[in-house]
This record gives sequence, structure tokens and C-alpha cells, in this order.
Amino acid sequence: MNILLLFGLLLLSGYLLGWLLNKIGLPRIMGYIATGIAFSPNTNGLLDQTMIEQAMPLMEVCLGFIAFEVGGALKWSKIKQHKREIINITIMASIFPYLIIVSGIYILILLIPGLLPFDSLALLLIALPLGALASPTEPATTFAVIHQYNARGKVTDTIMGVAALDDVLGILLFSLTIEITSILNGGEPGLFGNALLNPLYQIVLAIIVGMVMAYFLKLIANSFLISSGGQWIIIIASLIILNYGVSQLLQVDELLASMTMGAVTVNTCKKQNIIFRIIERYTEDLVFLIFFLFSGLNLDIATIPQATLLIAMYVLLRTLGKFIGANVGARIAGADQTIQKYTAGGLIPQGGIVIGLVLSIYQRPLFGDVADLLLTTTMGATIVHELIGPIGAKYSLIKSGEIEKQKNNHANPG
Repeated sequence: MNILLLFGLLLLSGYLLGWLLNKIGLPRIMGYIATGIAFSPNTNGLLDQTMIEQAMPLMEVCLGFIAFEVGGALKWSKIKQHKREIINITIMASIFPYLIIVSGIYILILLIPGLLPFDSLALLLIALPLGALASPTEPATTFAVIHQYNARGKVTDTIMGVAALDDVLGILLFSLTIEITSILNGGEPGLFGNALLNPLYQIVLAIIVGMVMAYFLKLIANSFLISSGGQWIIIIASLIILNYGVSQLLQVDELLASMTMGAVTVNTCKKQNIIFRIIERYTEDLVFLIFFLFSGLNLDIATIPQATLLIAMYVLLRTLGKFIGANVGARIAGADQTIQKYTAGGLIPQGGIVIGLVLSIYQRPLFGDVADLLLTTTMGATIVHELIGPIGAKYSLIKSGEIEKQKNNHANPG
């Protein structure tokens, strides 16, 4: 069967399952992910891994679009009223999961010796990276739920702000953890011979790349008479793809660069309403469909039994840490009760960024014995997070009053 026929069936099947789930009150993206898992080369032989790898640039383009829109949700006029909440929740909802996961794994091993067949060094090399990986949220998942149900309000704004910023903190935490762990165990520091400069380089230069691309988009938008939606799509898509490609060339975080581009555009470009309306009207639904289908295609449900205990511990402890951290951060900021109670529900999803971070440790010999287990645990936890995340986000937004209950089961499936 040829690849175009298979991908056509994949897109149609994903859309139809998403439409059916929407009819019974569940987020459409759950149908997209489930269809991807069903078609995955790890599930059956319809597609092989080579086909998936050849199509990966398409997924990266979609991720660039989504991250650009996530950045576009960070309009200063909307979030400045919640800036204290966003900053404090981001910090606390990253630190608490880190501490709870690392200490939880060690305490369990102390209480039940031999539960995991690793020595103390290997446990350290497992627990510390997993703790650092708890910080990032997959903003695409939460954003898709918010978009589908047209959620609006202070909890929605807070969730989107935190989901964007905790990726930055997550990259920094993970990079510092890996660099310092390597140094303590006799390894060499990373880029420039300094454990701090590698994550700082990735973050700072990604922000600069995003700002430069946003400037070019603003310059074109203000300098040329663009009369049609088709012309807008060409310009926007070209610069989003260029931004992603430049980020890859410079080996900086593409997601952060894309979010920065969106955030700068929405806050500085006079035609930002046209730009984001064009994306929402003409590309958003297709982008979500392709991205979450490919997310499902890359997940291997067969890996779950190999690391069931670590997956269960990671998911439960991360969820606990997110809820405690978000609540503590909101209390520190003096936020109202709805933000304290319901923000964490939108911070559960995780996706591509954590898998990408785990893959980066394969280049380090120190982690050679545990790299496969870390990847298996992360992939298994991603499956769980991507399936329960949309439900948690929807529930939180309903309870906060930012989705009208009577509209949930009658949302437009288009």
C-alpha cells in the first residue's frame, strides 16, 4: 500500500474518531492520538518506521505553528493582571514535581530494597533526569482543548502563561541536572566547558531567533499591501518554517523560538489580529489533526510493561507535584480560589519536548546503561499524560466556569 493512500486513510480516520468522541463530550485530540497509536508501526505493520521518519518534518512544521499560536496567547494586555500568579505558579509547579519525584523514587527503594534492580549510581541517574523532566507542559494539548471549547477567563490565561514559561524552566532544569550530574561523576562540562552556558545558550539564542523572525513578520505586514488570506498564509507559514529551521541550524530550542515569535508578534504587530485569525480560520484544525496523529504514531504501547513501575510513579508523583506546586504558587501570589484550585488541571499534558530532552542524553556515555529505560519511561508516561491531559484540562476549565457546561456536548466538530 503506498504512503499517500495510508496517510489519507490516517487523516480521515483520525478526523472521524475525533468527531465521534466530541459527540460524547470528549476532546477531539484524544481521537487523533488514539488513531495514531492504532496505525503506529509499533502496533501493526501498515506503516513502517522509515515512513514515519520521512514525514517528521511535517510534524515539526505543525509544532512550529502550534508553538507560534501558544506564544500568541501571551498578549501582555491579557496576562499582566495575572503576571504574579503565572511567575509563581511556573516556579513552584516545576520545583515541587522535581523534588517529589526524586525523593519519592529513593524513599520507595529504601522502603522496598530490590524493587528496582539498580545500584545507587544508576538510581541517581534515573531519578534526577525524571525529576527535571516533570517541569515542561505540552502546551499544544491544552491549547487544543481551550480552542475547541472556546474557553475564556483568568484560569485559561494563567494556564497558557504557565504552559509557555515552564518549557523554558524545564529546559534549564534538565540541562543543569544533566551537566552537573555528569561533572560530579567525572564527566566533562557541556558547551563552552561550563554547565551553565549550555542551557543559557539554548534559551537566550532561541529567544533572539524568535524576536528577529517576529520583526521580519511585522516589517512585511506593515510594509506591503496584503489583500488575500492566501497571501497571508504564504507569508506566515514561510516565516514560521524559517524560524524553526534556523533554530535547528543553531541547535537551540525550536519550541521556545516559535513561542517567542508568536509572543512578540501579538504584542508588537499592529496587524496581529489578522495574522492569528488567518491561522485559526485556515490552518489550525488541520495542524492539530496532523500533529496529534503523528504524536500517536511515534508512541509505542509495547514499551509500557518494561517500565510499568517507573511510569506509574512518574505520572502519579508528577501530577501530585503539579497540583501542590500550582496551589502553593497561587497562594504565594495571593491568587483567588479558582486559580488556586484549577490551574494545575491544565498542566498535566506532556509531549515532544520531554522525549527530545531524553534523546539528548544518548550522546553521554555516563547514561548509557539507563538511557533506554529513561526513554521507555518517558514514552510510556507521555501516552498516559496525552490521554488523561485533555480530560483534566477540560474538567478544570468547566469547574472554573470558563467552559459553559451546556455547550460541551454540542461543540462544532469542524
